Amino acid sequence: MRTRIAVISDTRAADGPYGIDLLEGLGYVLTQASPARHAWHRKLRDVIEHRTGVPSDHVLRSMQLVRDADVVLAFLESHAQLPSALRARGIRPFATTPLAMIACWLADDLRRLPATERRRLAGRYRGVDLTMVFSANQIDVLIDAGFHEGSVEAIPFGFAPQQHPPVDFGTRDSSIVAVGFDRGRDYTTLFEAVQGTDLHVDLYCSEGNIAASRLPENVTFHGVVPYDEYRAVISRAGIVAVPTSEMAYPSGQTVALEAAATGACIALTSTPALLEYFSPATALLLPAHDPRAWRAGLLRAAGDPAVRERLGSAACDHVHAHFTYESMWRHVDALFRSRGWVREG
Repeated sequence: MRTRIAVISDTRAADGPYGIDLLEGLGYVLTQASPARHAWHRKLRDVIEHRTGVPSDHVLRSMQLVRDADVVLAFLESHAQLPSALRARGIRPFATTPLAMIACWLADDLRRLPATERRRLAGRYRGVDLTMVFSANQIDVLIDAGFHEGSVEAIPFGFAPQQHPPVDFGTRDSSIVAVGFDRGRDYTTLFEAVQGTDLHVDLYCSEGNIAASRLPENVTFHGVVPYDEYRAVISRAGIVAVPTSEMAYPSGQTVALEAAATGACIALTSTPALLEYFSPATALLLPAHDPRAWRAGLLRAAGDPAVRERLGSAACDHVHAHFTYESMWRHVDALFRSRGWVREG
């Protein structure tokens, strides 16, 4: 029999978010409760979840699926809170089914809290058997907050290679684009870096990302664009800039990986988390909150096509070899197998 995974998420596993459907090719059956269909149901769900701050509707409607499952996978951390509480209190079927979660922002949230608050937040996940994060630097943060040794593992984030194939360097222009609306973005540093230079930046993000900043004349704001336009933008850009603050998680990794996959030259903030994905051989790594260093780095790359081509080519080979969705879910599969959660044969 194949191993059954009950997926707890606000996105449909059938649609393959983050390539989760690849688990089916690794011997799993994915099950998931259907979304709320009726307006009254959605309204009631929204009121209850807004007041409690905990996603619960999908969890409660997954009870039968969990009863028949070999593993419960919560994606992302907010969806693990209620299953964790039920499992920790011995409430079936969660009490008898291993619970795994993929966490994105949790370590960053924890490290910003006072010690007592960190313990309280971490305690919401005491029923989780396996927590997976997208960079190893987060493990110590979670363990220090109260997670058990051995219960936190790092997996590589991935991208869909068929959506972002390599593009010949000769078809690229010399433009700089900055893309993304993750909460870790630091566009202020980028603006200060290009202010008064001949560099031009095309900026694709939400208005909220730049609400506290004044755009230089050489930055053109395009807002958030459809996915196909985004793909075209990163495929033709000479440099894709991903300036971020230093977050516990690898802020900006989606854009960085997808742009690198096309062969773009990537300019990144050198954070501990992103250094697990890129090196000086594959990206232009620049210090956080240092406009002078960013200015020097961008001017150098913009003025030297050989540098852009070398970094872009190396990054393209690197991410296609190590950071596809297939690699990501194979790591998840290996962790499940190491815990004896997989039905063999």
